[in-house]
Amino acid sequence: MTTNQAPTQEIARKITLRTCGLTVDNIKSALADCADGESMELLKIAGVTTSCAVGQTDKGEFIRLNGEFMAVNQVTGETFAASQTILPTFLGQMLQSALSASEQVEFALSIVARKSAKSVTGYEFGARPLVNAEPSARLAKLLAVTGMDKPLALAAPKAEEAEPAPAPAKGKKAA
Repeated sequence: MTTNQAPTQEIARKITLRTCGLTVDNIKSALADCADGESMELLKIAGVTTSCAVGQTDKGEFIRLNGEFMAVNQVTGETFAASQTILPTFLGQMLQSALSASEQVEFALSIVARKSAKSVTGYEFGARPLVNAEPSARLAKLLAVTGMDKPLALAAPKAEEAEPAPAPAKGKKAA
């Protein structure tokens, strides 16, 4: 007797591309049929980060985000939950910066790999937000009080008056 089971959710120590099964070889294999410049969705991740720490490995610096995170491998359908995540550096830096201005940062992203002959690995990472970034209630209140919640009403640029053309230089007549 077989039962239809939903994909299991793994509770992981941390969520990274690697712990979600997205190694360099797996990503290259997934991109094998893509043309240069084409992208493929690898991982959807959502979470609330409350703190972060910078670390170092032989491969470089990373930013470990702490909070509550869930991810779905878009190639295999596997799901993961963890209290820590390490995202590609450009995403970690963006969230670290946002966290310096807030007690917590909520996010939902789709991480993609784009085939690139110029890259050492043969691909580059990209990301797309899955939710609209909106200010917290506290920030929205401050923006409203300061009038920063409305676009600036800038005057239309004035057409520049044409400057008179310089007088032609007087020269000698040709012989």
